[in-house]
Formats: sequence, C-alpha cells, structure tokens
Amino acid sequence: MKPTTNQKGFSLIEVTITLGILTLIMGIAFSLFNSFQKAYQTEVSYVDAARNGRFAVARLEEIIRSAGTNPTGRTAVNWLTFVDFGSGNSSSSLHLLSDLNGDGVTTATLAANTDVIIVSENVTLQLNSATNTILLVDNNQPTTSPRRTVTIAENIRQLTFSDPDGSRREVDIDLVAVPSGVPTSDPRYREVHFSSNIRLRNR
Repeated sequence: MKPTTNQKGFSLIEVTITLGILTLIMGIAFSLFNSFQKAYQTEVSYVDAARNGRFAVARLEEIIRSAGTNPTGRTAVNWLTFVDFGSGNSSSSLHLLSDLNGDGVTTATLAANTDVIIVSENVTLQLNSATNTILLVDNNQPTTSPRRTVTIAENIRQLTFSDPDGSRREVDIDLVAVPSGVPTSDPRYREVHFSSNIRLRNR
C-alpha cells in the first residue's frame, strides 16, 4: 500500500495577486527614486547657478575696478569718461576705458591668443539676453577678430550696471543667475540674485 502525501502549492489566483502587489511596490519605489533623482539634479543645478553667479560678479569686479587706471598720472587721458552707462546712470551694458600701460591713449589690446588676462584698454561689458551670457567686447580689436568677444559667464538672465551717486567712481552690479536645464515651469525652479558695489581703482 502506497503512502499518501499531502502536497499543496499556490493557486494561479494567489500567484497573480502576489505578482500584482510586487509590481505595485516596485512601481512606487521607482517613482520615488525618480522623484528623488530629479530633486537632486535640480539642487545641483541651483548650486551651479550660485557658483556661476559668484564667479561672474568676481570677474566683473576685477574688470571694472581697473577702469580709469592711469599708472603714470598722465593728464592726457583724464578728460575721458572712463565709465559710460550709455544714456542715464543705469544699463545692461557698460563701456570702460583705461590707460593700463601709461602711454596716454586707450588703444592697447590683446597681443596674442596666448594672453590669459584682459589687457584691452577699451572694452564693453554687456548681457546677451538671447544666449543668457555676459560678454566682454574688446573694442580695440577688429570686428572680424576671434579675440574681439570673450564670454565672461553663462546662464545669466539679468544684468544691470548702475552708478549709485553719478560720480562715475563707483559701479553697482545687479545680476540674476539661473539654473541650467531646469524649466521655469518646474515648481523647484529658483533663481539666484547677486549684487555688488565696485569702487574704481585710482579714481
């Protein structure tokens, strides 16, 4: 006589329900992971925007502070308007003159592509709103020269230069940096605002 064995397994309904529950749990887990990953990428973009804005302000301060430099004290250049906002005392572009080499004129410029600092004595700082970039235009370079325009900073939505007291001895900078790759419709979208006051050296 054969012994009887009592073998039981999962029914098809039980297996289907179990797979459904596992699928639901995995879907929720992946959804949460995707949400956390997007939040992390947004924060990284925001940090990059803040770093980029700080760099832009520091670079602008360096360039603007040298406007009007006249190391030899020549009077031939003192009549010039070293800082020009265009019309009025506020603008998104700023024209700067200096006499860095003390020769009495403002015509010196970059000598070669290997130059790593701006040595032009006639430059314009401006915001290109189409590309959200701050540009430095070397007005002493020919219009066809690849060295005429230098990008100072990217992802800058707004830039304003102003003269706080009309003396042309100080420049206020006000700029707004935006995170790259984050649409304005995203509820986590944030902009970073920076401002600075620069007093011209030797003026």
